[in-house]
Amino acid sequence: MPFHCENPDFKVRSITDGTVFHVKRAALQGSEVFRDMFALCEPGTGEESNELELQDKSGELETLLRILHDPPFPPMKLELSPEEKLFRVTRYDPTTVIPLPLLISVFFRLADKYMLADSVTDVLKIHLVANAPAQALEVYSFASLHGMEWEASRASQYVLPMASYHFEEIKIIPDVVAYHKLVRLQDFRVKALRDLLLGEDIFPHGYGECTSHREETAAGWDRQRKALVGRIESVTDVAGEMEAFTETLQDCKVCYKACIAAVEMLSYKCNRLPKRLDQLPDVY
Repeated sequence: MPFHCENPDFKVRSITDGTVFHVKRAALQGSEVFRDMFALCEPGTGEESNELELQDKSGELETLLRILHDPPFPPMKLELSPEEKLFRVTRYDPTTVIPLPLLISVFFRLADKYMLADSVTDVLKIHLVANAPAQALEVYSFASLHGMEWEASRASQYVLPMASYHFEEIKIIPDVVAYHKLVRLQDFRVKALRDLLLGEDIFPHGYGECTSHREETAAGWDRQRKALVGRIESVTDVAGEMEAFTETLQDCKVCYKACIAAVEMLSYKCNRLPKRLDQLPDVY
């Protein structure tokens, strides 16, 4: 739908293709660049004082004017499960999120070029973070490049193990510091997940112990976790992997119940581990 402004009082013309947009002068005040232009212009008379000519193509000007007249809303948050609420997870409706290529190549570029209001850039940053679950490395790299530490930290939790990326994909990371931060985060998580797994017994301190199959079940649990510990990566669902062991215990209600409890405790502890850069201990 073409850009339309009710009751316009100003014109913006694209020098490139001659397209003229009828706009509200007050809406242009949302750009520091436009505010400075108006401040430098001496009051005049005639048609020329009500028109501004810009080098941008009409397509980009239309996007800019839409942002200024009707600033984008934050993406809509989805309803969370009780577990997600417990760990303060945030999920967004993907149909309300500005696609990352458009966000980076158009919205952020125009916001920077025309120095748009902080209220606009803050909303764009929320859209950036909302893209992180699906495009974590791209979001992390863009945020790191532009000094958006909070946004980079939020994206860091979704980045896959570094070794899983091709060299060409890794090149998007802006510098060695941003790369090293991810390596440290993932190294911390792998070590912490291993420690949690090896420290979680199926019958902790004898609790829920099965007198008939105690040794057999404990040995099976130990084999399962030792087989897993060498395969753990920063994004491994350790509890989910160990849950498979419950299938071997269905003939004994006591052992089965103990395994379910052990897996749930493991899941709780794993979810409490740092997932983002800003959650890393200062000493690490």
